[in-house]
Order: sequence, then C-alpha cells, then structure tokens
Amino acid sequence: MKPSHLWSLFFCFAFNLVKSQGYRLPETLIPSRYEVDLVIPEAAFSAQSANFTGSVSIQFTANTTTSEINLHHRVYATSILLNDSAGGSISAANNTYNETTEILTIYLVEALVVASTYTLQIEYTAAFETSAMRGFYTSTYLDENNATAYLLTTQLQPTSARHAFPCFDEPQYKAVFAINLTYPSEYNALSNTESVSNDAFNSSHTKSVYKDTTTMSTYLIAFIISKFTCTTGDTIENGVDHRVCSRDEEKKDRAWAVEVGTPLLRTLESMTGIRYANYMPKMDQVAIPDFSAGAMENWGLVTYRETGLLFSEEHTSNVYKKSIALVIAHEFTHMWFGNLVTCKWWDYTFLNEGFARFYQYFASAVTQQLLDWELEKHFIVEQVHTALLADSTTGAQALTSTATTASQVSGKFSTISYNKGASIYRMIETNIMGSDNFIYGIRHYLAENQLTGTVPDDLWTSLAKFVPSVALPNNTGLSTVLENWVELSGHPVVTATKRGNDIILSQERFLLSGNDTTEYYVPITYTVSSDVTKFSNTTVKAWLVPGGTLTLSNVLEDSSWIILNNRQSGFYRVNYDSSLWSAILAQLSSNHLVIDVLNRAQIVSDAYNYARAGRNGGYGTWNYTDAMLVLKYLENEVDYYPWYAAIIGNNHLLQRIGYDSEEGQKFTAWMLKLMQKVYSTVPFDTLDSSNQVYTMKQILILARVCRYGDADCISSAKRLFANYRQNGVSVPKNLRTVVYCNALRHSDDVQGDFDFLWQQYTQTKLSSEIMTIYSGLGCAENTTVLKWYLGQTINSTSGIRVQDFTSVWSYVYSSGKTGTLASLEYIEENYAALKDAYSNVGSLISGISNYIYDEEQLAKLSALSNITGLTLSHQTSVETALNSSANAITWAQLLKEDIVTYLDAEDAAAGVAMSRSSSCLLLFALLALLNRVFY
Repeated sequence: MKPSHLWSLFFCFAFNLVKSQGYRLPETLIPSRYEVDLVIPEAAFSAQSANFTGSVSIQFTANTTTSEINLHHRVYATSILLNDSAGGSISAANNTYNETTEILTIYLVEALVVASTYTLQIEYTAAFETSAMRGFYTSTYLDENNATAYLLTTQLQPTSARHAFPCFDEPQYKAVFAINLTYPSEYNALSNTESVSNDAFNSSHTKSVYKDTTTMSTYLIAFIISKFTCTTGDTIENGVDHRVCSRDEEKKDRAWAVEVGTPLLRTLESMTGIRYANYMPKMDQVAIPDFSAGAMENWGLVTYRETGLLFSEEHTSNVYKKSIALVIAHEFTHMWFGNLVTCKWWDYTFLNEGFARFYQYFASAVTQQLLDWELEKHFIVEQVHTALLADSTTGAQALTSTATTASQVSGKFSTISYNKGASIYRMIETNIMGSDNFIYGIRHYLAENQLTGTVPDDLWTSLAKFVPSVALPNNTGLSTVLENWVELSGHPVVTATKRGNDIILSQERFLLSGNDTTEYYVPITYTVSSDVTKFSNTTVKAWLVPGGTLTLSNVLEDSSWIILNNRQSGFYRVNYDSSLWSAILAQLSSNHLVIDVLNRAQIVSDAYNYARAGRNGGYGTWNYTDAMLVLKYLENEVDYYPWYAAIIGNNHLLQRIGYDSEEGQKFTAWMLKLMQKVYSTVPFDTLDSSNQVYTMKQILILARVCRYGDADCISSAKRLFANYRQNGVSVPKNLRTVVYCNALRHSDDVQGDFDFLWQQYTQTKLSSEIMTIYSGLGCAENTTVLKWYLGQTINSTSGIRVQDFTSVWSYVYSSGKTGTLASLEYIEENYAALKDAYSNVGSLISGISNYIYDEEQLAKLSALSNITGLTLSHQTSVETALNSSANAITWAQLLKEDIVTYLDAEDAAAGVAMSRSSSCLLLFALLALLNRVFY
C-alpha cells in the first residue's frame, strides 16, 4: 500500500464522523515495540508558535481475528503504512477518527492473522502545547542574564502520550520504546534511557539515539530538550548514575535532592527485593519551571516542579526540605509500583498511587538521613486524617471506581486513591499481616506481575499467601475482608458501649451528612488503662464483621477506660458511650501522656468531625460544645500531632464562622489560652533547623498563635519584618511564612510593606521563596492592594506562572474577609479579562464561596450574577455558590451557639471550681452544667 492511497482523505483532516465507540481500545491488538523519531525545529525555542514533526513505527500482534486497527492520537498524520512480517503492505478500505475519544480506527481490506506480527508506520506533525502543561509542551524561564530561555518537556500521564506520538495510550499496553530526538545543537536532550549516540544531523541540529527502554506503558515516556545542567550524586550501583538537573543558576540548590535520592532508592530496593538496575540504566531527576503536576514518575527521567526538587540551605524552609524528600520517595516508589507493575486501567489507580504515598513515608522513615523525622507519625495526621475526611461524604469515590472519560480518569488522581489507598495498605500491614509478612507479600506481587498490568485481586492473591491463619475472621479470605474497603466508598465509626466489665462494639458508616447502611470487616485493637504498654501492639485482636456486634468480655476488669484502634492503625473512627468518654477525658485531664500521642491526635480529630457531622445531619448527635470539652485537655499538650489535628479542625470551624465574628474572636481567645504552654516551647528566638521535629512544630504553632491574634506573636513577626525592610536583615528561613503574612496582615504601612515584599519577589528566582512571598502578599488587609495583586495573575509581565495562578488566588481569598471581598470585587470588575486569560473561572467562584460566612460577602457574591456577558456556565457556578454559601451561613449560626454555650458553661464551671478550691472540679462541673455528654 502506498502512502498516497485513500489515506489522503484522512491526512487533509476530512475526518469521517462516527458514533462514539467508547474511550477504551478493544483488546484485540498487542503492541510490543515502538520506534519514535521526533524532529524539533529551532523555532520551538522562541516566541514563535512552532510545530514538530515525527514518525512512529509500532510493532504489534493480533490476539483475535479483526479487520480493524484502533489506536489513540492527537496529531496530524501525513502518511500511514501497514506492513506484515514479510514486508508486504496491507491496504485500508476506510478510516474514521473520533475527536471526543481521540481514537483512530483503520478499516482493513483483509483480516489480520492471529499471532502474526505487523508494523504500523505513521508520519505526522503536531503543535507544541504552550499553556496546558501536558503532552509535549513549552516552558520558559529567565536565565542568569534575565533573558527568556525556552525548553521543551513532556507530561504524558494519564492520557497525553497520544499528543507526542500515535500509540495505544492505555497503561496495560506495554512495549519497548526506541526514542530518537533531533534538535538544535546548542541544546541537550534527555529521555528515559541513556543516549548511545549524539551525532550531527545537519549544520544546526544534533540527533540523539537512546537505548531501548524496558517494557513500559506509554504514559511513562519522557523527553526534555533544554540547556539545563546536571549534578551527579552517588551511583545507584556501578554504572547506574543518579543525577539532578535544573537551570544552571540553581545548581547549588540541587544538593539536598542529590544527597537523599540515592539512599531512598536503595531503601526501596531493599524493601522490594528488586534492583532498579535490572530494568533501567540511570536515574535523572529534573526540575521544570512550568509543571502542572507536583512530580511525575517517568521511568529513569523523573520530573518535578522546582519547589519539589530544589532546596536552598540558606533560604528554603524545613517544610520544603521535608516535602522534597517525600516527593522524591513517592516518585521513586513508582519505579516499582506503577512502572514495573502497573494498574491495568485507571479504575485501579490506587494500586499505583496508594503504594507511592505509603512508601513515601515508610521508606523515608527508615532512610538514614530521615531517621529522626518521625515520618511514621506524620503519616497519621497528614494522610489518614485527610483520607477519613475525604471519605466522609456520600459522593466519595470508592478506591475501585469506573473511570472512562479523560476527566473521570483525571478525577482518579485524588485523595481517595493516594491517601486512603495508603491508609488501607497500612491497615493491612499493621493489623493483619505484620511488617515482615507484608514485605514478603509485596515482593511476591512485584515478582509475579512484573512488566504487566494488574487489578486488585492480583495484589490480594499475593498478600494472602503470607497472611497468618489467625489474623482473619473465621472462614473468611483476605479478598472478602477487603472487598467493602476497596469496592465501596466510606469507612465506619465503631461505637464502644460499656456493660459492666464488657465492651459491646457496633459500627455504622461515618458520614458528615446523610446515612448509609454499608458495613465493613473492622480489625479491632485496643488498650485499657491497666496496661498502657499495649498501645504499641497493632495486631488485630478481634473482628467486628458486617451485620453483627462484637463483645469484648471482661476487658475493663481493673481498668477505668479503654481506647480502641491502637495508634489509629485501622482506617476507622471510634466513639464511646458517655461513661467511657468521661473516663477518657478524666485521664486526659490528669495525665494525658498515659495515652499514646497518635491516639490523642485521633481523639481530637474524631471530636471535631463528630461535631461537624452532628451539626450537619450526619453521624451522631455531637455538637461543637462537646468537641470543645474534649479539646480542653490541650492546655497541657505540647506534642505536635494532637495540635496538628486540632489546628486542622480549627481551620474549618473558623472558615465557617469567620475570624472577625464575635464568636470567632471568642473562640480564638479561648484557643490562645489552651496554646500558651505549647507556644512557650517554640519561641521565635530559638531556632534549630537541624531538628526537623522541633522546626515543624515551631512553624505550625507560631503561624496559628499569630493568626489567633496573640499580641506578642504579632509583635515579634512585625519586628523581624521591619528589620528586614529597614536594615536588610533576612528573616530566618523557617519563620518567613509566619513573618511575611502577619507583618502584612497587621501592617501600619500596608502599601509600603506590600511594595517592599513585591520587590523582593521580583529579585529572587528561587521557587520556594517565591511561593512563600506569594502567601505573605495574600495576607495584606487592603482591598486595593489585593485587587492589584490578583490582577498580576493575568499580567504576562508579572512573572506569576500559570501553574501558580490558583495558589495566588487562594492565598488572597482564604486569608480573611478582606481577601474574600477583594476576590469577588476583582471578578466583578474584570470578568472579561479574567475569563479570556483563565479557563476555569467557575472553579475560582466555587473556591471563594467556601470562605463566605456573612451577608456582606454573600451580597458581593450575588452581584456576580449581574455581570455583563456572564457565560451560562459561570452563571450556574454563581447560583450554586450562592446556594451553598447561604446554607453555610445558616449552618454557622449553630456553630456559633455551640461556642457561646461552651464558653459560658466554662466560665460558670471555673467559678464553681475556684470557690471550692479544686481545679479538678472544673471538668466535672462542665459535664454537669452542659447536662449532656456526647449523646
């Protein structure tokens, strides 16, 4: 068949319209090898709009008789040729292209022979993406001479490999890839493997030919053409290099990633039992200036936002240092979970992302440089608590849920797949299998399924081989135990009721609103007051199964309280009857250290969420009065994790009632009383960046104490900022977030302080410092200043990147009432320009509505309905936001009443306690005055 055959109709974009054939390819053809050859013109590295040209040769076999070839593309084909294994051409009768599914269907005049090998050759042109940051796209930055420099890079996950080259763009279709890149000679090029030659193509271009990859999915292919330089770290093993690459001027900031990368990879090799070098010959990590994702696990060529890889010892806070280590660990975990063994389809994204999130903490926690960071504890408050909240609505996805369209596939990359997936793996490890057996099961899963696509049953089959026989309910297999956790959404709250010395356990699904009858196989662990050493024992002691209750017989003999779910190892919440809560609160009041710190964090998080659900028509009958009774113990708490949980709860409460409302001010004043002891442990003038745990607590506590209005904290922040502005003394790197924000929020010269900080922004190229300044600028209490700032997000000369657009807006509208009003006013006054510059104004409106808590803000939101030229979709966004905001304002009245009720009761109880000369009476006086405990 000649290239000029009937294909010309297709080449001219005279596509035949066809009915939707679905987004998935039929499982009739199996690709085995791609040869991709791309030619990049000089114009691509300039302001000119440029195309690239390419050719791809795909070898495949048919596993069933068919007269069709179906594959994905988003390019402009100029030639298509199909040959059989003998080199003979096969003609096409017709072809169709579905622009929605992006599937090309080639109808052949003869059927393909099962098991025979064919080669499909396509030549094409395509345009570089210039704003979407997906597919094969352009990025820019200012070099050391402040000249605009260009680079080309890729982001192919989940469905954009088809933009770079026609392919079978589904994760299950793995093949070997041979990549060839031709590009201007003054640049360098990277791909997944090492180059075997870099020869002159002509007087201006070089052609790089790369080693064949291992068998891999299309979305893991990557190539970068730039003037970046690289720093080489310790080799992974002999001949397997580890490098960190970026713009040259940031080379000094690669040191942390260089230092920690190789040890993290070696830790993962030890855990998985599989050497990285078995499959890939190098590891390059590259910091990309414009990058929509946080990072991407391309095999052998991992890409990151600059904030995810570059760390300045002088200027970047320890928060970023931690984040960089965890993100590297996450992406490196994917070399095994995702790259070596891949979810068969995105329905099962948690098989990739859940493990990456799990090991980013637990592999890091046993890596030498991170041993004292307590990452296994951070996992609970940062991942488990977040997952529980995301999983608390009737609309929450299950871990396994159908994804068909591109938007549905993107939606699978969510808190559920990442955080809940990781939390379920932790429950399997800690409650059911134990760490050693879990590792054995994981190694079996990887070994049995390497270079293939998997579904959850493949994982359960491997793990089940190493589950101790006594660890599961009678006559129940592992897959049965996990079915509701994975196939259905949600999680339970286990309620403990005291009956003599027995504890009766029951369950129901926890929902913030509504109800559901789903039940789960719940692994029960517990500790009683007579043996607090048991908190460390997370092995399941009994099972609460669907449709029944569980009696823990005589467990309270010689004990006054019981705590369920040791170290919150299981993915569920726990509630107690009034007598058990009274005993727990008495223990927290007298000596909270007796209860494990992670269970204290669990108690705090559960209390907030029970109150939120109870006031929202969801689980239980709690309100915020009950939650505040639990929080009272925090006045003696100085540990990071319970305070982290409390602050997360406070953030939602204050978001709904407003910091500046009367009740909000009363609540923050009360909270400041509780924080005095923990505040005293992390003073402004005691800095220790070498102590990660201390520094994380210091940043957390100082930020909240200042936000709650403590005069001493605010004065310290303003003093450090004044010294910076007046004397050029830089703010200590770990205090900058606190100082910049509070200096602007409480400024005596808002315009001057804002202009000074903006000037510092224009003079730095360090991405982490830029983001820190962005957050500080958003705290300014001046509508005019903030609207100017928002205007810079659509000003092409401001330097604010598209990837940071939503961050800047969020910093403004979440900072307080002034920021919310400024954001709404900006949209109303600049709608046309904003709509032209940003494609998702509806999401901005939705985001702002989450911070509306009074009638003045609601009126400003309503005014958006009257904008001239408002699109129908944005009108809908406004109407939806108005409805949700109005309901939230009504709901907030209940929260305000709860706060006043508690504080009035506490004042009265304090009087009673003082008159009887016993502070211990305060708790019991509160219980009596409230006349209700949790029910």
